[in-house]
Amino acid sequence: MRFPLLALTATLSIAFPAHAGKLFLSGGGYSDTNTDLFVNGLRKATGIDAATTPNLASTTNCSTDWSTTRCPRILVVTSASASSAVGIDAFQNDLLNTNGSVRKRGYYNLFQTHGFSPKHLNLHVDNFVSAAYSSANVALVNQADVVFFTGGDQAKIARSLFRDDGSDTPVASALRSRWANGAGSVVVAGDSAGNHVVNATMHGVGISYGYLHFNANLPSPTPIASFATFGDTREGTSALRYFDNGGTMKGLGFLPTTLLSDTHFDARSGRLGRLAAAMQHLGIRQGLGVDEDTGVLVDTTANTARVFGSGSLIVVDANAATRVTASSYKLTNLRVSLLTSGDRYHYGTRTVTSSKAAIGTRYYSGFYDSSDVFGPFETSKSLTRVVDQSGSFNVGSAPRPRYSSGPQYPSSAPTLKVRFTRDASTRGYFGGGKYTVDKVKVDFE
Repeated sequence: MRFPLLALTATLSIAFPAHAGKLFLSGGGYSDTNTDLFVNGLRKATGIDAATTPNLASTTNCSTDWSTTRCPRILVVTSASASSAVGIDAFQNDLLNTNGSVRKRGYYNLFQTHGFSPKHLNLHVDNFVSAAYSSANVALVNQADVVFFTGGDQAKIARSLFRDDGSDTPVASALRSRWANGAGSVVVAGDSAGNHVVNATMHGVGISYGYLHFNANLPSPTPIASFATFGDTREGTSALRYFDNGGTMKGLGFLPTTLLSDTHFDARSGRLGRLAAAMQHLGIRQGLGVDEDTGVLVDTTANTARVFGSGSLIVVDANAATRVTASSYKLTNLRVSLLTSGDRYHYGTRTVTSSKAAIGTRYYSGFYDSSDVFGPFETSKSLTRVVDQSGSFNVGSAPRPRYSSGPQYPSSAPTLKVRFTRDASTRGYFGGGKYTVDKVKVDFE
């Protein structure tokens, strides 16, 4: 049976505001107890009551009276959910195991444990006609210190925020006005699908092999009203292109247009090929691939991205890359970096800052050639090994996917190759059990 990957995206096609605020981009799959992500990252980004330490065992850390609370006021937007009822449930109720223990916190309890005062924006595909124009909802946006878009289906977020022609509804307009007021006004945050929606044009669905096989050829943006078929429908919705290639759609445009973000970057499946191909299609030279249980604070005034959480940020820099004409997407001299908690990337100067120790004597001998380079964590392993091994390069293979049902790749579809090379521009660092990798040369062969 085929289970296509549903990526998360949204886009906006009006004039975008000057970048003057903070974004907090989460890659999805977070741990409820990840205090580095939620407290050190998101909560401190607000600058409100940041010195206090919340009690992770308590779901009553903060008053919900937004006129008096000392906690950051977070507005949780569940528009990525299937419906209003699903969104309300996700906000109000914990997900339980069969024995009654908590498997996943509902958003109210999650943010209470981390020292936020949460409220819910009930805005979804089944009620957006009224909810997106509600003065009460606009008032919530205007009062919030953080507006947090949850994970799910990114196309549903776009459908909920924008009119059919892509222009702002009053709720979207209110958020845009808050953002335009500058860094101290509001932090816009997003997890998974909510991460994608802050792009000017979001990409989504599909897999790395598909994006490369179809030669970085994505369709025109899906109209807002056609959100249910977000993807590449040029050969219909039961074709290989629809399942494995990508789609594009309008987003909010808060992330600088020189950047493109992606999510679940290496834990769910390797999305390096997906991001690189989407960047090529959209004419964007730098990408931020945020992995699961990881957050990245993007300060659009300082032009920096700082990493929080247990996973990694993979930065894709195509500034000096050259595309090679071929039947599938190929290029040379892509520069790829891997950052972990505490590291910073300055996207204005394309430089990495790490406090970890520079790698001297290399730990591994030989090389590491992945047999499935777009499998979970294989890109990360290829990057970290190449800076800490005697061999100067690794070559990862991406065999053509084969499915038990549905459309298939032609038997002539090749095994794709990705080469990771350590050269004079490459640096590696290690400390506290984590790596920082700076400027590995990557070629799609």
